[in-house]
Amino acid sequence: MNPKKDTPNRHLTAVFTFLTLLPLVYFIPPWIASYISNNDLIITVLAVLVMVPLVSYIFLPFLHKLERNWKNK
Repeated sequence: MNPKKDTPNRHLTAVFTFLTLLPLVYFIPPWIASYISNNDLIITVLAVLVMVPLVSYIFLPFLHKLERNWKNK
């Protein structure tokens, strides 16, 4: 197996990361502030604790799989 062939494009990964983080950064901190706390440190820590796993384990693998399937068609 060629590792270069299976490695996602860095530029595409950057675009996917930006497009995934943009709505999360916009919506999650205000949601946390309205339900949990108004302390900026707590909001930031909780928002990062929610966003990093979502992006790393759900959204990016899904988007890379879609991209791989699109390229193979």
